[in-house]
Amino acid sequence: MGATRRRHPPGVERDADPVVKSLAELFRAHPVWQRAAEHLSGRAASGAYFVHRPGEAWTLERHAGRTRLVAGTCDDPDLVFRFSAGAVRRLQAVEGDVADFAIALFECILARDPDEHVDLRIAASFGRLLRRGYVRLLLAAGPRLLAFGAAHGVRDVGALRDLVAALRRRTPAPWERAGRGPHAG
Repeated sequence: MGATRRRHPPGVERDADPVVKSLAELFRAHPVWQRAAEHLSGRAASGAYFVHRPGEAWTLERHAGRTRLVAGTCDDPDLVFRFSAGAVRRLQAVEGDVADFAIALFECILARDPDEHVDLRIAASFGRLLRRGYVRLLLAAGPRLLAFGAAHGVRDVGALRDLVAALRRRTPAPWERAGRGPHAG
């Protein structure tokens, strides 16, 4: 079922705001996002936070062949994201294939504009990311994503491993630690 998470009060998903609902729907039902997630293991899980919802923690997890966003802290995430509302709107607008989705996500991660930015912390080792299918997903996105990576200094698997190691050394940000509040528990 994926990583364990702290339980949440009943109805939190149903009562979520439009930005949270939009991201949940993208991961759950968008055909490109579904194809991308097919490369991930059933144990893949990520923490998710929203700039406009401080103190709330969410978990992106694989369940029954789908990706779902559920309220609660992901206890053992592979990745940890914090989405701005503008980044969610930008990701909603993506059309095309897995490469288009991946490039848009990475552009949001690199964005300097806080309204379009996605924060990323890598929590898992390169080996675990490899076993859980994240590297397979990047390769499946194809030559356009590989060219995007090369343009940003990631030219081979060794450079990707080094980038993962550098991002993994980051300590949890204050917004991530704050996500262990009442909504998370």
